[in-house]
Parts: sequence; structure tokens; C-alpha cells
Amino acid sequence: MPEGDATFLDGDRVRRVKNPGRSRIEAAVLAMARDSVLVLSAEREDVYIQVWQRPDGIYQLEHRAGSPSEHYQTLTVSPEKVYTAFEAWRQGDHRWDIPFTWRSIDTEVE
Repeated sequence: MPEGDATFLDGDRVRRVKNPGRSRIEAAVLAMARDSVLVLSAEREDVYIQVWQRPDGIYQLEHRAGSPSEHYQTLTVSPEKVYTAFEAWRQGDHRWDIPFTWRSIDTEVE
């Protein structure tokens, strides 16, 4: 994957990190507060992976691979699965999404 940015959103706090490594991604996921978001994006704004730790503690993982019709979502309770997916996506591993069951959300999001 081309060099990208990570954006950490926690309430009104926004932090951007240029091309973060595994340890920073892992630490960011493990430190997520409920109702916060972590986004890892490529050079194109319509290509990214993101996670929202919902108020109930479940991780809502999403990825978009370009057009709105390529926007998918899954849920997990495992922070390890989240940071492993983020790192594999960042590394360009085409198998990063296999551990999850994805559903298209192209009609739910603009």
C-alpha cells in the first residue's frame, strides 16, 4: 500500500500520524475510548480502513476501496483482530479481510 495517514478521532480530539507502524496502530486501537474512531487512509481519500468503538464496546470495522459501492462493514469484540487487520491492510496483504464476514453498506453511507 502507498504511504498513508492514520487519523485518531476521540471526541473533539483529532490526531494524524503519517504512515504509522504496527506498534503505533496496536497502541492506538488498545487505547481507544468508547465512541471514538481510528481511520487509516491511503493517498486517495476514498480508500481507507476505519474502526469505531461503539458505546457498547463492540468494534465496527469498515473499509472502502474506492467507489461508494465498495464500502463494507463488519463487527468484532476483538481489538487484536482490529489492529491485525489494520496492519495487514497497511502492508498491502490482500488476505487482510479474510477473518471477517463483511456486508456491503453502500446504500447506507454517501
